[in-house]
Amino acid sequence: MTVVTIPPRDSQMRNALLSLTFSCLAVSASRAAEPAIQPGDTLPLERCIAIALENDPDLKGKAYSAEAAGARVEQARAGFLPTAAVKAAYVKNEAVSRNTADPYSNINTYDMKSAGITANQLLFDFGKANASYKSSQAGLASAKADRESLAVDIVNGVRRAYYQVLNARRTRELREAMVAQYQQHLSAAQIQLTAGTKPKYDVIRAQTDLSSAQLELIKADNGLQIARAQLSNAMNLPGAPAFEIVDNLSFSKYETALDAILNAAYARRQDLQSLAAQAEALERDLRYAKSDLYPALYASAGYDFAGSRSPLSQGWNAGANLSMDVFSGFRKAAKVRESENNVLAAKTRLESLKLKISLDAQQAFLNLGQAGKAIETATLQVAQAQENFDIVNARYSAGISSPVEVTDSLVLLSNARLNLISALYDYKVAQADIEKTMGNR
Repeated sequence: MTVVTIPPRDSQMRNALLSLTFSCLAVSASRAAEPAIQPGDTLPLERCIAIALENDPDLKGKAYSAEAAGARVEQARAGFLPTAAVKAAYVKNEAVSRNTADPYSNINTYDMKSAGITANQLLFDFGKANASYKSSQAGLASAKADRESLAVDIVNGVRRAYYQVLNARRTRELREAMVAQYQQHLSAAQIQLTAGTKPKYDVIRAQTDLSSAQLELIKADNGLQIARAQLSNAMNLPGAPAFEIVDNLSFSKYETALDAILNAAYARRQDLQSLAAQAEALERDLRYAKSDLYPALYASAGYDFAGSRSPLSQGWNAGANLSMDVFSGFRKAAKVRESENNVLAAKTRLESLKLKISLDAQQAFLNLGQAGKAIETATLQVAQAQENFDIVNARYSAGISSPVEVTDSLVLLSNARLNLISALYDYKVAQADIEKTMGNR
């Protein structure tokens, strides 16, 4: 028995190579399994949209449907091309019993071989094959438009959820600031009570106001958690690790006009394009049904080998075939009527969607204008409420105003800031709805 001893240097080199290999495999596996979001990531809106589009199962399903529609186009195109078939057969015939007195009994024993090739080509069918091909093309266009329409809806849903998180986060920050403000007011009241300059009523009122503010903060905390969960769900990442988003809830005037929104919507709305393509497909189906009432002309050719002994007999054939159903139990006439009504139904759905688009455009445009005016008013209201609070707080410190006035001024300031946050949120949502109405991602 021979024992091979690995030198120390070679052994160390082998261990180093193995360690490096395992390290590379571990890094590759970790990268492959790396989640879309890492804990503590800060995501801009564009990244949230990209994650949602990448992970949405319904969008993947629409992509598969579009691929299937593309395959149907290829199937319909085959109707214009010739078809060819190869055939071959071998038959062994052996008689089970034989009458030896019959001189023809040997015909029951033979080997039959045959082979051949045939080809067929459509010459003319009154446009039936063309109608089928055009219908499949329209179906493909409809499938692609459906996929893009769903993508636009997904983007709009992410935008709304994103802005809702910002709205909830700013609301929570405001509630937290109000708690601190009421805490400060309570501390001042307690100091003045100790000094004998304020009655105990002021302290009790400040404690009550603080409790109310803390309750509102609890509600704001819950609202923020719900908004975060809704955003994660809109991104198709339920249970995603904690992450932050970029605050873009700032006012930037969005220049647009109602006519421009409507014109863009009628030109680019994918659901409108899908219905138009469906209507076209149904019109092609109607042409197909009408063409099916007429004959179809085919050309055919073939070459055959057959016989029981070699060499096999050979022969070719060529000709034309004209076929037409004389009576099919009124099935084809009923199919024409069905197709005609399907076309009319599709056109009514198209008109109904146009009416809905018009209403959506008007609502989004009016909401945008209302939110813009609300931002101007709320900004002025915040400045006025802040000035009023500063005056009342100074008067309270001087012993002139009452705790009720302080509370009222704080409530006024809080409501003004909430109105501004709400107006900024409404403006962003209206802008997102306009983009969705126009068919933009």
